[in-house]
Amino acid sequence: VTNFTSGQGLVLMKEVLFTISGKRLPIVFHIVARALTSHSLNVHAGHDDVMSCADAGWGMLFGRNAQEAGDFALIARRAAEASETPFMNVQDGFLITHTIENVRLLEKEFMKEYIGKPQDRVRNLFDPARPMMIGVVQDQDSYMKGKIAQRHFYAKCRPALLEAMEVFGRMTGRHYGLIREYRMEDAEYALVGMASMMETGEAAVDWIRENLGIRVGVVTVYSYRPFPGPELVKALRNVKVFTVMERMDDPFSPSNPLMRDIKAAFMDAYLGIKEHKDAGVHIEDFPKMIQCSAGLGSRDIRGKDFIAMARNMRLAAEGGAAKEYCTVGIKHETAIDAEIDPDIRPPASYSMRGHSVGGY
Repeated sequence: VTNFTSGQGLVLMKEVLFTISGKRLPIVFHIVARALTSHSLNVHAGHDDVMSCADAGWGMLFGRNAQEAGDFALIARRAAEASETPFMNVQDGFLITHTIENVRLLEKEFMKEYIGKPQDRVRNLFDPARPMMIGVVQDQDSYMKGKIAQRHFYAKCRPALLEAMEVFGRMTGRHYGLIREYRMEDAEYALVGMASMMETGEAAVDWIRENLGIRVGVVTVYSYRPFPGPELVKALRNVKVFTVMERMDDPFSPSNPLMRDIKAAFMDAYLGIKEHKDAGVHIEDFPKMIQCSAGLGSRDIRGKDFIAMARNMRLAAEGGAAKEYCTVGIKHETAIDAEIDPDIRPPASYSMRGHSVGGY
């Protein structure tokens, strides 16, 4: 089964998301990530909707552009069927879904070969020859046994996703991992985030290094679920400061969702939790961590915003009055601004933005 939804359409069906994962149904949802209506109506890009469903037991992949959204559609399908776990293929609303880009389309023959026959991979819950009982009521004597037994399937999810990415890369030349590192080899600072804004981040990092001499890199999280804790700690453990950018804000929580998970991963590595120990990842100290809300409701994220974050991180490393929580692109007491706005687009390129409200 494949489905397409976004915003309130996703949140309104959250109840059945738990049912789908609990019954191990390898559905793939393609999500147009959008801000949820709160103080006002906004139908543009935000991660409120998908983050509100991150606890439902689904795999979650975030593409940066139209090409990756298409590639992850296939990778998510293969991983879902191999691990009997539903997946969300997330792309930023309008910023990817309504963007005109060149895309290398996958041939139907390749897709059939890569996915294989569903009847060879998917469990048939309604086979009369092998009857099963599903949808039962379980009271206090048995519910917990079934719930904890779900961990058997989640243990298979990471290997299944890595295998799907490895085979896809071998067959197409487009290689993916749970995370993507850019100019992290000698980085003193890092920008961490998901989806479309990280492409702008990579272009901004090139400009910052060349013009400001700040050694900053970019870490893009492709797989939010399963969460790549050891990979992120390994990528970030040697920087002085890193900033986690998120298209949402949850003020009542200790941190926004991606930052919370990264903090937990660093603590697990410090404590020597098995997952990190098995990956050979251990730390004795923590980098400084800054969180930033950016691009809510499709607010522009420009090169100057990454410059401001780089300068804020350098200020933190030098013991200055850096903001531990910051925003970019607005005027507010939490905001940071670079006061310069360089054009970081490739030579001879242009960008155009159109708006639509209510179908006009």
